[in-house]
Amino acid sequence: MKKSIFILFLFLQTILFAQKSASYFRTIEYFDSEDSTKNYAIMYRPNGPAHRLLILLPGMGESPQMAEIETDIPKIAAANGMLTAILCNNEGSAAFQIDGNAQQYLDSLIPILLFKNNIPNDAYYLGGFSTGGSGVIKYVQHCNVYDIIPKPRAVFAIDPPLDFVRLYKVYDNWLNDTTSFTTNKPLYKLMLGAMRLFFKGDLNTAYDNYVKLSPYCFDDKNKFGVQLFSSMPVKIYCEPDFNWALNEKHWSAYDLNVLDNVSFVNELQKYGNKQAQIVLTQNKGFRKILKFKHPHSWSIADPAETVKWLKQY
Repeated sequence: MKKSIFILFLFLQTILFAQKSASYFRTIEYFDSEDSTKNYAIMYRPNGPAHRLLILLPGMGESPQMAEIETDIPKIAAANGMLTAILCNNEGSAAFQIDGNAQQYLDSLIPILLFKNNIPNDAYYLGGFSTGGSGVIKYVQHCNVYDIIPKPRAVFAIDPPLDFVRLYKVYDNWLNDTTSFTTNKPLYKLMLGAMRLFFKGDLNTAYDNYVKLSPYCFDDKNKFGVQLFSSMPVKIYCEPDFNWALNEKHWSAYDLNVLDNVSFVNELQKYGNKQAQIVLTQNKGFRKILKFKHPHSWSIADPAETVKWLKQY
């Protein structure tokens, strides 16, 4: 009898898994037939009609193929009726995603995706990890500056760097640190070079560009980034694992994006945005591809909770 019940349990579990898997399917859509290295999206589509659109922006150096391994948000969202697009824009995966080109790319693509898939004009969300999250925050500001319609209903960002003045100083400090604890100096040099190219100089020669393009900047005394964000619902995920930062990396609090994230949400709330919130997680950061603990990871945003939060808007 017990054996029969156990077999029945396994059978039901198999059926439930199959139903869950069958609730969505995956495709790749190329927006430029002559170049498959950029300007495309991995799409997770509900089997039935899609009622909403979710666009996900990976971090710098991260392809959509990498992002879909790191998080189950696309699968959970698609299972809940959302067409989910993990995007690689026309600049490729090395883009910072906070400049005018990246914002205008979304201006053009979003209405097309909504129209082609018969989704109501305003029924879309944006989410992103790391610099992808920076791009999400910047896009909301862009929409309000240029009165772009439609605007997203809600956005989320996972540990995004928001103050690029601070970020430049962080990489510069790491590169010039003479202690034995500093590693990956070729990477730090590469990042500083990429920032100088993108912002058209370093902090001495192009300081204003760093302040202007940062979604939030401590040096912006007028709080333009905060004012331009307005009342948009936003949730920012961050894992301030100071023990890990100190013991594994010998990083200070200044080296972590939590400073930008908490300060930005605090300022939004002070300016009247009652739908701005931050989620500070513990022991959730893990890189699935590399198989090691890291608080700067997609995994700090719980997929089911994130999708549930989006659906209320």
